[in-house]
Amino acid sequence: MSFLREFFLAVQYYPRAVSFINQHRLWKYLVLPAIFNSIAFIAVGYLGWIYSGDLIGFLISKAGFAEDSGFWKTLVQVLLSIVIRGMVILLYLKLYRYIVLIFFAPILAFISEMIQEKANGIKRKFSFAQFSRDVLRGIGIAFKNLAIELSIYLLIFLTTLIIPIISPVSPFLVFMVGSYFYGFSMMDYRNEFYFLSAKESRKLIWDHIGLTMGNGLIFYFLLLIPVLGVLLAPTISVVAAGLALNEVKPMKVFH
Repeated sequence: MSFLREFFLAVQYYPRAVSFINQHRLWKYLVLPAIFNSIAFIAVGYLGWIYSGDLIGFLISKAGFAEDSGFWKTLVQVLLSIVIRGMVILLYLKLYRYIVLIFFAPILAFISEMIQEKANGIKRKFSFAQFSRDVLRGIGIAFKNLAIELSIYLLIFLTTLIIPIISPVSPFLVFMVGSYFYGFSMMDYRNEFYFLSAKESRKLIWDHIGLTMGNGLIFYFLLLIPVLGVLLAPTISVVAAGLALNEVKPMKVFH
């Protein structure tokens, strides 16, 4: 399946995920995640709001553009302000996302497992030891992805400082990288249900990058919806990712 077909398939599975939740009366399982998501989003946003202004001023000063002494310097200063503000906002969303993924892993893993059982009619025998391993696996992947993602952002940011004229493009690049890694996390919860190793999961997700990008992109758009987006975006994304990946890679090909 082509990149674009998988991308639009991932988008289509968001309304299907809502229908699935309605059909199986699963909204009650989303109440606790919704409360947690709102607290995390507000707390991280508050800290980001406090420190982002100081960060912008510091970076502009260090870059040597604090003095307004000409049109081109003013232009560069404006461009740097735009890209720094854009990156601060996107990094804020990333930090919020990883707080959810790391600290909320047990509930997301439970929701993903429940979705697979209802979607495929398979009841996996519950094992606390296996569930604990799944949670730790998810947390480990989240930390590794965080390190990779931040390294890419640093590279983009340094490139922007060296070549300021490309600054308007930088937030878009950061946005697309973030979409991939968020979609990655949602897909991986489904993969761990079928006992895929981290290496196997990474390969499968990369092979279906269109599906991954589509899932992560819609997550960002959901966050723009006041209140409801923050409350429900992560859990609906888990459901959409699991159902979409089931279609392109049925569970019978695994274990």
